[in-house]
Amino acid sequence: MTDGYKYNRERELQRRFNTFLSDEFGLPKKDYYSNLDTKGFIGLKAFLSEINNILTMKATLSFVSWVSEKLGLDASATEEITKFALQAKPNSNGYDAWLGYPVAFVAEVKCNVPINGGLVYGTAQRQGIEKDLDGLLNGKRKARMLPHECLKFLVFLDLPEVRKANDHLASVNIKFRENVLFALNDTELSRTDIVYGVYI
Repeated sequence: MTDGYKYNRERELQRRFNTFLSDEFGLPKKDYYSNLDTKGFIGLKAFLSEINNILTMKATLSFVSWVSEKLGLDASATEEITKFALQAKPNSNGYDAWLGYPVAFVAEVKCNVPINGGLVYGTAQRQGIEKDLDGLLNGKRKARMLPHECLKFLVFLDLPEVRKANDHLASVNIKFRENVLFALNDTELSRTDIVYGVYI
């Protein structure tokens, strides 16, 4: 570069870290990076590993509102789904949301965002979606609900890059293309032979 600046990985990470904290949390602009030692960064890393669980919980609760309105569920049924979602432990072997009565359904919530700002899923992300799709279509060994005779939902964050990644996945994965129907505002939720995709 003409100004003599040379890329320095730590300096760039420091800049991004400090900018994120000050911009996102409204904190004063200062050098938070230099104030953390290794133990502090390890603690921060341990907490940040929970971010996906936080996103999944928020998306699940948004889906509960959506599905309750879409299926015309009463307050008691909505409370039952919400209670289940709030009491389920992260990484449990069941579904993220389900209801047995008055309308039976199961749902998996995916908070995948394409890696590196791209428009396609990474291999691990794609495999996770495929695994959850299989669990919705064929059931899960430790889940209480059997999905064969109920409505099934695969829930995604409503982001342009996620929509593009799902379009790409449908173009390369026949199982996704043939079994997932994305629900629009006027989509009637009545089929138990497919999985409804939902953007939240």
